[in-house]
Amino acid sequence: MEVPSIKGSAFQSVVEDVKRLIDEDRIDPSELASHLNAKDRGFLDVEVTPLGWFPIATYGRMLELLAREEGGADPQAYLCARGARAADRMLSGIYESFVASPGAWGARVGQTMMGIGKLLYNFTAWTFRPVEGETYEIEVSDAREYPEPARFTAQGFLCCFAQRASAREMRVTSSRPTPDRIVYRIRPA
Repeated sequence: MEVPSIKGSAFQSVVEDVKRLIDEDRIDPSELASHLNAKDRGFLDVEVTPLGWFPIATYGRMLELLAREEGGADPQAYLCARGARAADRMLSGIYESFVASPGAWGARVGQTMMGIGKLLYNFTAWTFRPVEGETYEIEVSDAREYPEPARFTAQGFLCCFAQRASAREMRVTSSRPTPDRIVYRIRPA
């Protein structure tokens, strides 16, 4: 079985931020061992290329470390903000072709958004469906290996994407009704 992985374009900033914590002496390298295993720490010494694949479990543990060290009183809000910044960075760069014209939010744009999930992960299945009016849901199945911190970064990413496409404030919430399924709900704020 293939190792559940995430594309380097998403993994890269997490590695850079963990390195920054070490460089700024905000986390002692010996303490790092209690949060990241030897294989995880090995990714701090390799070049992370945008098109490479990296273990989603490592990504999740690095996100947990960053949320613990930088998330303050609300680690989930920190993770959502990280996801929104990632969307800004990626949708202005490597995934710019996925950006819809402002005001184009709806089912068609949502289906286009699902293409990003297929590009970023070598596991999971993403589906988009209308719920009622301007409310939509994204369901991520085969998500047992998808770490909880990644759920919240994806929530921030999806919110940023929806706001760009709709040209207005959007609200995204998420839940994990079963270990293998995540549901994001997107609606106008």
